[in-house]
Amino acid sequence: MGKHLAPTLHDIWNENRGHGELNGYLEPFCGSLGVFKHMTDLPGARTIVANDYHPDLIAMWQAVQDDTIVYPESISEAEYNAAKELPSPSAHKAFVGFGMSFGGRFFGAYSQKYLGDKKEDFCKEMRNSLQRIAPLIKKKKVKLTNKRYQDIASPSKKLIYCDPPYQETKYPIKYRRGVKKYDTFDNDEFWDTVRKWSKDNIVLVSETSAPSDFTEIWSMKRYRSAAQSSKTRFHKPTETKTHNDEKLYVYAGP
Repeated sequence: MGKHLAPTLHDIWNENRGHGELNGYLEPFCGSLGVFKHMTDLPGARTIVANDYHPDLIAMWQAVQDDTIVYPESISEAEYNAAKELPSPSAHKAFVGFGMSFGGRFFGAYSQKYLGDKKEDFCKEMRNSLQRIAPLIKKKKVKLTNKRYQDIASPSKKLIYCDPPYQETKYPIKYRRGVKKYDTFDNDEFWDTVRKWSKDNIVLVSETSAPSDFTEIWSMKRYRSAAQSSKTRFHKPTETKTHNDEKLYVYAGP
């Protein structure tokens, strides 16, 4: 979704930065950097911050950023299971837990086990993905932090893009296994936080729905599945429920 969302985010940035309304960019739920990697070249931004509560994930991105990550050539199922027990934060644990898991769900299931006759190297794909992102996050203004979104200290004059855990989903928060604070996500608290941040920032939220005091400014039909290949997508009329409208919301005020 990043390449589709980024033009809208860039337009909003360019429309507002010239009036002194914005001086930086922030993602409280940066995840795989799918959107963030398109936002590291914002003209005039003093700070560009990617944050996530998952300690292993941020450890991995920091290792990519400072060139200390060690890319494995392969990961066996035994090595996959051993990585689960590594103490956090661990860049290697994130590499294995996300990159070698079916559908990218953190230690959901060892991906290579379910390939059958298909020849696919998840370890190589993960390595290539991180190496493509590396130059984009090595810029001086880019900072990576590991905090609860509630603990981000009073952001001011920022363009904030939020991609929180979806409220309506079959698998809530399971990709954050081992991160107990987000085993359950308080959506009401999140929307209240967005309202507060919106007083001195421009805050955009990706969701499929929002409270009535938020306005939809962008939408796109999105296929949600652990398998994103065109060969595995469902196309029958009875299976259109796998498609959802991804929407971008902004606080409209009381």
